[in-house]
Amino acid sequence: MGFIISITNQKGGVAKTTTAVHLAAGISLKQKKTLLIDLDPQRNSTGVLLKRNDFSPEKTIYQAFQKKTITGEMIHATSFENLFIIPSAMQLIELESSLSGTLDGFFRLSESLKDVSMEFPYIIFDCPPSLSVITVNALVAASHIIIPLQVSKFSVDGINGLLDVISTIRKRYNAKLKIMGGVFTFYDERTTMAKMLSDMIVKKIPIFNTKIPRSIAVEEAHMVKRSLFEYAPKNKVTQAYSRLVTEVQNGLE
Repeated sequence: MGFIISITNQKGGVAKTTTAVHLAAGISLKQKKTLLIDLDPQRNSTGVLLKRNDFSPEKTIYQAFQKKTITGEMIHATSFENLFIIPSAMQLIELESSLSGTLDGFFRLSESLKDVSMEFPYIIFDCPPSLSVITVNALVAASHIIIPLQVSKFSVDGINGLLDVISTIRKRYNAKLKIMGGVFTFYDERTTMAKMLSDMIVKKIPIFNTKIPRSIAVEEAHMVKRSLFEYAPKNKVTQAYSRLVTEVQNGLE
């Protein structure tokens, strides 16, 4: 079995999807067969990598939660040779109520991955911006977690809640779950706030050396449904994500 990495933060607007897409794409560019699973009902990862997000539920991760297995029709090729994606579906919103009362509600995703985890050395989860039953499924199934963080007071406050959930999951469901670290996004090292909050956060979790800066190219790439590796390969954010990929792989392999 390879590495299963959950990109998780219950706070929105921290470049979670951007990080998931570019970590997955960057790893695939290093000749590692990679599967990105879009667990966010907003379906943004799906839109970027497949140029559309209107797939029927049986061809998305929603079906895996229902059937506890992943079939070939759920796995879609992308423009990257070694990168594949299982799309999200709006119907994932329904799982909060339908799975909450079931005995195996937190284990549906890990059960479904048994048949594909040997095929992909890397599996990446793009989680929803909430501590929902879907996020808990991701953390139960994952081997590692990466936490995108915007340098703000709210990010510092939010880490405590996420760490409490991770602690509970380790105790009850997945003792092997490891925090790889937090990655700062929209980072501007020139600000006093960045230095002050960075010092606070590093006391709680390990932090990657790579910092992801801010650039309008990110939104431009999203608008045309392309990754930064395709849209702006020389951009400072693209280069930062390339360094993050190397840092992540060095920490795992």
